[in-house]
Amino acid sequence: MANAKRPIICFPAIDWHFLYHRPQQLMLRLARAGHPVHYRNIAQVPGTPPEEVAANLWVYRDFDRLPGDIAKPIYFVYFPAHAAWLQPADDKFVIYDCIDDDPVFDGHEELMLSRADMVLCVSRALMKKHEGKHPRLLLLANGVDLNHYTPSGGATPPEMSQIREKGEAVIGFTGAFYTGWVDAELFYFLAESRPEWQFVVIGHAYHWDFSGAPPNLSHLGQRPYDILPSYVRCFDAGIIPFVDNRIARGADPVKLYEYLAAGLPVVSRNLPFIEGLAPPLVYSYNTGEECLAAIARALADEKEKRDEALRLRLAYASGCSWDVRINLLLTELRKLTFLEI
Repeated sequence: MANAKRPIICFPAIDWHFLYHRPQQLMLRLARAGHPVHYRNIAQVPGTPPEEVAANLWVYRDFDRLPGDIAKPIYFVYFPAHAAWLQPADDKFVIYDCIDDDPVFDGHEELMLSRADMVLCVSRALMKKHEGKHPRLLLLANGVDLNHYTPSGGATPPEMSQIREKGEAVIGFTGAFYTGWVDAELFYFLAESRPEWQFVVIGHAYHWDFSGAPPNLSHLGQRPYDILPSYVRCFDAGIIPFVDNRIARGADPVKLYEYLAAGLPVVSRNLPFIEGLAPPLVYSYNTGEECLAAIARALADEKEKRDEALRLRLAYASGCSWDVRINLLLTELRKLTFLEI
């Protein structure tokens, strides 16, 4: 059919239901735009039929169930080692969505770049890294679902009500608590230094053991994306306690946009992804003591100028929605692949 929109085949780095992140956000919006999306789950269960997780979007737990007659596919690749599975062909358009500067990618990215028709870079740091290595680079930052993350709405989770009753303020973190990029020691230092504040971690702990955590540090585990904003709204500040390393310097945390869209002040280590952002949006730090001071300042500013701070945060977040990102991507794809938009 002449006007049929080109199908998408996604080679992700995470399973669809494990962590709701950039791949899911982009694939959902591509499906809504009319492109059939086929998402190849990492975990495979032979014999399992594809799951239609949304209109026009299927998740495959058995690669053999992927249709073999997909015409003119557009591939989205998130782990560069998958490049070895994609032989160049005239009817394929391959996109490398580069969202991390992870050492595990070393040794794979050269082939990935050679086989990609387009490279998306989530941050300016990654744009700089790949500059001169590929002719078609596009800065496509992460974003936020503005309708999902709002400053108000939804019932307060009982466990958050209990936590709020224990302290003067709640400082929260959402996402993967992976010590490859999260400064776990800093989190403990903050909690021990300010027993009057409550610190909350929501997300997968990987190998970190919270059993010896201070009493004002709560790890709640993972919570479904559908209800996550109800937890975030209970925070007085959102924190991004990353270590200063290669991965963090190339990152563009989704939580930055989600905190701001929920109306929260953000406390973050001084890393490239917050360049140009200042109070009352982001309060930066370089040391543990500076982090304590940044949190204190954010909390004080909330008491003194909440309305104006909220207006500025929401205005910034409105320009960072996933819909804004997908429109930019589709505009560029139309130029390169003659997509019907």
